[in-house]
Amino acid sequence: MRIVTASCLLLGLAMMAAVISARHAAGESWEVLTKSSRPPAGLVKPLPPPPAEPPSPAPLPPGSAAFKQATPSAEPPPSSNGLIALRRRIGQTLAAYRRRPLNTLEHNPWELMHWAIAYGPASLVRLGGPAGDPVSCVGWLNMGGRSRGQVMLATQDDRLVALRGKGMQGHVAQYLAVMAQCRVAPSSPVEIDGRSFALADLIESEQRACTEKTELTFTLIAMAHYLDTDATWLAGDGSEWSLPKLVQEEIVQPLRGAPCGGTHRLFGLAYACQRRREATGTLDGIYVAANRYVRGQQQRLFSELQNPDGSFSTDWFNRAEDGDDVERKLRTSGHMLEFLVSTADQHVLYHPRTIAAVEFVTGILAAEPEREWKVGPMCHALHALSIYQERLWGTLVPGAVAAYHGTMKARAAAPLVATSSGSRSAVGGHPSVGDLRK
Repeated sequence: MRIVTASCLLLGLAMMAAVISARHAAGESWEVLTKSSRPPAGLVKPLPPPPAEPPSPAPLPPGSAAFKQATPSAEPPPSSNGLIALRRRIGQTLAAYRRRPLNTLEHNPWELMHWAIAYGPASLVRLGGPAGDPVSCVGWLNMGGRSRGQVMLATQDDRLVALRGKGMQGHVAQYLAVMAQCRVAPSSPVEIDGRSFALADLIESEQRACTEKTELTFTLIAMAHYLDTDATWLAGDGSEWSLPKLVQEEIVQPLRGAPCGGTHRLFGLAYACQRRREATGTLDGIYVAANRYVRGQQQRLFSELQNPDGSFSTDWFNRAEDGDDVERKLRTSGHMLEFLVSTADQHVLYHPRTIAAVEFVTGILAAEPEREWKVGPMCHALHALSIYQERLWGTLVPGAVAAYHGTMKARAAAPLVATSSGSRSAVGGHPSVGDLRK
C-alpha cells in the first residue's frame, strides 16, 4: 500500500466524519462497530494512511541537504547461504503476521499503537472485528476512532492530548514517539471531538508537559525526531528545555524499572545522538557521554547477557538469566534486539552473535504464527526484524518509510562472479566483521 497525499487523507477523514455525524444525528451512540451496527455498505471506506514524513537530510558540511547522498553506505552483508535463508525467513514471518491484523473490536488503542510500530504508517486494522473493512491504523487513531470502546486522543483545555491509562498510552509522550518512529509528518491532520488539529499540536502539548526528574524516555524519542537539535522551548511550568537537557535528564535515570527494561531509554539516547551527528557531523557536550553509555550497553548484550540459544537475558539488563517462559523470552529478547539493531554500527549487525539473536526471535515468531501472543512484545519483536531487513538488504514492509541511511545502511551487494574453483564470490570481497567495540 503506497503512501498517499495529504489531500487523500483529508478526503478519507471527511468521509468518516460524515458517517460519525450521521450516527450522532440519529441519536445513536458511537461505540465500537460490530457487524450488526456498521454503517451501510459503501459508507465506510479504508482510511488512507497519514502522509509520511520524508527522512530529514543530514548536513555535509553542516547545513547541506545533500549529506545522505554524499555519505557512503556501509559495507554490504557477507554473502552466505545462512544469511540468504535468514532473509527469506524474516520476510515470510513479517508477511505471515501482517495477514492477521488487529481489529477495533478486540484490541484497544495501546495495542493498535504497537501494531503501527511493527508495520509503519501504512499498517491496516480491521473495523469492528476480524472480518471487518480494513482501515489505516494511524488514521483511525488520529481521527478519534474507538478501539474496544476507547480513544487514544482527546482535547483538554482546547489542546490536543494523548490519553494515559489502561488501554491507552502507558507513558508520557509514548504515542507521539510511535508517530515519530512511523515517520508521520507534523502536518498530518488529526480530527478529535469535531475539531481539526495537526500532529504538530500534540508535539506542542508534549513540550509543555516536560517536567524535571520524571520519566522522559518517549519525550526524548519524539523531540529528537521532530525538533532541530538546537531547539529550545518553555514547558507549562515555565522551565526552559532543550534536547541536551532531555538527554541529561534521561542519562542519569536507571535502566532498572524503566519501560521494558530500559530498552526504550537506551534507544532514545542513541537516537538523539544519531540526530545530533546528522545535524552537525559530530557529537558534542552531553551527547559524547550518552554515546559512550549506549555503546557500553550494546557491548554488555554480548559479553554478559546473551544466552547459548541466541536469546538475551530474561531479566533485561539487570543480570544474566535464561528463563524457560517463551512469552518472557520473546518480550525481553524482542525488545533488546530492537534496541541493538536500531542503534549499533552496521558491522555489528553482521556479527554471528547478532545473527544468532535475530534467528532466535525469528524462530519463535515463525514457529507459532497463529498463537495469540501479547501484542506489545510481539510487535516490538516484529519491529526488530523489520529494522534488520531494512539495514541489511534495504527491504521495507509495504508502505513503510526508509529510516536508515548512510553508514547505518548497507549498500547494494557487489554482483557475484564465478571463481576458478567453480564457487561464487562477491567482487572485491568482504572485510572481517572486526571488534564489536568499534
